[in-house]
Amino acid sequence: MEKTSICPNANNVAVLPVVDYVLEVMSNPVVHFQIGGKNAAALRDFYSEVFGWEVDEPTPIGAIRTNTGTGIDGGVHQVDEHQQPYLAVYVAVEDLEGTVAKATELGAEIIVPPTDVNGVGSFAMFQDPEGNCIGLWYHPVN
Repeated sequence: MEKTSICPNANNVAVLPVVDYVLEVMSNPVVHFQIGGKNAAALRDFYSEVFGWEVDEPTPIGAIRTNTGTGIDGGVHQVDEHQQPYLAVYVAVEDLEGTVAKATELGAEIIVPPTDVNGVGSFAMFQDPEGNCIGLWYHPVN
């Protein structure tokens, strides 16, 4: 039986830039979340109505702005026919390659290897030993 990943792939992930001070305030904070579903337009409406979030049109990913002054923002993503709906969090790391290597050593399956995001930063994604999808985000501090 073929294993189906609930995680997105390198072709359809967007991560918003992280504020530089985040890594100074907390070691490896969660900096972004992403919700993937088979009907992203319906999810956009759902989260807008339930929480009052501003959600951009998912093309394929719509930015979510919680506008709370606290917490983090995220994205809603249209999954393709080979993906299951998912919820992923992205953790800020200082050493993307090192964190990927450590996660792999401890039993993670790399879903997206370290990938540049238009010079803004880099990300990677893995499934932990239980199948949970975790994103890693490296944002160089200038």
